[in-house]
Parts: sequence; C-alpha cells; structure tokens
Amino acid sequence: MKKLLIFLCIAISAHAVGFAEDDTTQIVMPKTIYVGDTAELRCTFRSAVDFFADMGDAVLSRELALKSLPFQTDTDDYTILNASLERNGLLYTFRLVFIPWNTGAIDFPMFDISAAVYGGAAAPFIIKGLRVEVSSILQDKDDAQLRASMGPLLLPGTMYALYIAAVLSIILLIALINLIVKWQSVCEAYATRKLLRAYAKNAKESYRRLKRLERAGNKINDAEFCTELQQLIRRYLDFRFGYRFSAVSSSAIMDTFEKITAGTMSEKSQSGAMSLAAVLRRTDYVRYARDSIDSKKEPAEQFAADLKTDERASLIRIVRDAVERFEGAARRD
Repeated sequence: MKKLLIFLCIAISAHAVGFAEDDTTQIVMPKTIYVGDTAELRCTFRSAVDFFADMGDAVLSRELALKSLPFQTDTDDYTILNASLERNGLLYTFRLVFIPWNTGAIDFPMFDISAAVYGGAAAPFIIKGLRVEVSSILQDKDDAQLRASMGPLLLPGTMYALYIAAVLSIILLIALINLIVKWQSVCEAYATRKLLRAYAKNAKESYRRLKRLERAGNKINDAEFCTELQQLIRRYLDFRFGYRFSAVSSSAIMDTFEKITAGTMSEKSQSGAMSLAAVLRRTDYVRYARDSIDSKKEPAEQFAADLKTDERASLIRIVRDAVERFEGAARRD
C-alpha cells in the first residue's frame, strides 16, 4: 500500500509540472575524452517528481542497476561502468560512468528515468539527446608535423655505386655458392678416401691373418683351423659392411647380404659373398659334425668331418679371392 501511494504521488507530480524532459543540460568530464579513458556524462534536469520518495529526505544519491537501463551497457562502442542519480532540491543529476572504445560520436538511446528508478508502474520521465564526442589523439597534434615520407636523397654518382655494389654482391654470392658446393664435394671425396683407406687396412689385416693361418700348418688341428678361419671371415665382414656378421648363422649369410645391400651387389661382390658363405658352411661342418652319425656316412670323402689334403690351402685361397673381389668393388664404386 505504501509503494502504491508513492507511485501515485509521482504520477500526480509529473502531470502537474507538464513533463519538463527537454529542459536538460549535460556535461562530460573530462571535457576531451579519448578511446580507453574512463569518462563521466552528467545530465541535469528539473523535475517536481520525487525520485527519492522511497528512500527519505536525507538520501541525496542512489545507484541505478545497469540492468534497469533499457539499452545495452556493453557494446563495441562503449562499456558503462556505473549509473546513478543525485538530487539537489528540484534539480536532479543523472551520472553515467563509461569507457569509449571508438572515436567519433556516441549517442545513448533516450530512456525513461522513472522506469529505471521505480519500474514500469511509475509515471514516465524521458531523458533524451545524450551524446558525447570521443576525440582522436592525433587531433591534438600539429598537422604540419605529419608529412608524407620523402625518398632517400642521393648524391651524384650514388646510383652507379649502388649498381656496382649490386653486381659485386651477385658475384660474391655466386662465388660463395660455388665454394660451398666444392667444399661439399671435397668433404665427400675426403670421407670416401678415408673410408677406402679403412677398408684397405681391414683387408690388409685379413691377408696378414690368412698368411699366419697358412703358416700354422699341422700346429693346429682341423677344428681349430676352421674356428680361426671363421672368426677371420666374420671380423672382416663386420667392418667391411658395418653389420654384425659375427652374430649371423652360416646358413643365413646370403640372406643377410641381400638385406643390407638391398639387392644392389655387383656380380663380383655376389660371387665373393657366395664363396664366403660356402667356406662358412664347410668349416661349420668340420667343427660340429666330428664323431657324429653324419660323419660316418659313405663316401667318406664327402661326409668325413676332416679337411682333405690341401683343403686348408684351398679354403684360404677362396677367402683371399673373395676379399679381393669386395675391395675391388669398393674402389670402383
């Protein structure tokens, strides 16, 4: 009942003064505002309507909920931070604190201050024509200072010097590219020669071991001879192909060659690989078939787990020839 009486008093007062909405003044603080500034718009008007009837005579200011304003408070052009209403007798000041985001004019929509204060049941009091101008920082600068950029000043003969410098730069660039290409070629040639020397050293060591094994004669038995010959072959292959042939079974030697060379072995290299694979299989038989049933089969020349007469020399010659084939292929490549 009390709120109803307040709204009736406001309505009667508004009709009594004949709606003085147009008799308003506004100021902006600061006077000149820029994008991103916190500005305050004050709109002062006279009204016999008591917008503080529900709060008592001692209250001179009241905050307005932003959601009570009938327009958006956060747009691309501005963001409203606070809205309030102050009174001084019959004079009222509507305060709007905001931040502008664009230069130029900002027009706030007209709205009913009564509805913002009391809701839709109160008599309307329209505030309209709220406009502010957002300045550009460049407007405060001396326009004479903003001049178009000038081209570089050239002394007489400068263009010829620039042309000569450009030609020299191109020549130096070409020389540098050639130097890089040649340096890469030199490095590759050096690496190749270094690798070939390492291969040759490895082959020389294999030849030396073969010679020592050949001189051993009857000092070692057939099984010991076969063991040392196998170790020699696998040590050579380990270094020559960069693969652990020492861990490959004799029956898988050829498959391993095919895998690591991707089937690109030359005819001579393949022949050498087949010879070494045959030597490894033969020496395996001599090493492991002694006193086995297979070694007792006939004919004895085929199945005996002993090396035939002059077979040691033959095996050494086969290994030496295979190494020579591999090294010859490496030099040609």
